[in-house]
Amino acid sequence: MTGKKQRSAFDQVSEFDRGRIVAYRDCGLTFRAIDSRVGRNQTTVMWICYYWLQEGTTDLCGPSHLPQCTISREDKQIVRMAVTDCSVTSRTVAQHIRSATHHSVSACTIRRRSQQSGLSARRTLLGLPLTQNHRCLRHQWCD
Repeated sequence: MTGKKQRSAFDQVSEFDRGRIVAYRDCGLTFRAIDSRVGRNQTTVMWICYYWLQEGTTDLCGPSHLPQCTISREDKQIVRMAVTDCSVTSRTVAQHIRSATHHSVSACTIRRRSQQSGLSARRTLLGLPLTQNHRCLRHQWCD
C-alpha cells in the first residue's frame, strides 16, 4: 500500500476505534485478531500500534506544535512591560524575565507573545534621502 493510501486509511479510523485497537493490543491480542474485531486493515492496525508505542499518541502527525515555554503569568508580565513603557525592546524584556524568574526566554518569543496580545512594534518612519534636484525644488516651494 502506498504512503498516501496508507495515510488516508489511517485518517478514516475514528479516535474511538484507535483507542480500541490500542486497548486490544495491550490485552495481548494479535494484529489479525484486532483487525477482525475492529474491521480494519491489518497494516492500519499495525501503524496505529506503532505510533502509540513511539509517540504515545494515536495521531499520525503527532503534536502540531512545541509546548509553550512561558507560563501565563510571564505572558502577562511581558504585555504589562510593553504597555507601560513604549520604548522598551524585546531584548530588554527578555533580560528582565530572565533576572526575575531565572528562566531564559528569547526575544523572538517576547515579540510573539506581545503580538498575540494585540501589540505590535512601533517603528519610526525613515525619510527617504532626497537628490540635489529634489532639494532645490523643495527650497523653491518653501520660499
